[in-house]
Amino acid sequence: MEQPFNILLMGERLRSCRVARKMTMKEFAEQCGISERYLADIERGVKAPKLETFVGIVNAAGVSPEYLLQDSLKTVDTGNLVRDALNTLPDEQQELFKDFILRLVKSMG
Repeated sequence: MEQPFNILLMGERLRSCRVARKMTMKEFAEQCGISERYLADIERGVKAPKLETFVGIVNAAGVSPEYLLQDSLKTVDTGNLVRDALNTLPDEQQELFKDFILRLVKSMG
């Protein structure tokens, strides 16, 4: 059975990316080349972006398309998802997580 396109979860992830980058809707929309209203509709899951718009959103968010669409894809590269999820965290939290992972790996080896 085919995975349906989950527009709601894509919008939620997009909003999380924007908030993590500490950008207003206006700033992010300008970076994507779309209106603030259109961005709001995408984030709320009311509208799905056109492909060209989606590419601009992915580039502005600094994540892979796979990260935003993971709930709608049959298979995903979990390594990319982890990297993208980390990139949505503030710098301080990224450093804490990196330190945790390095210590964990060291303790296992």
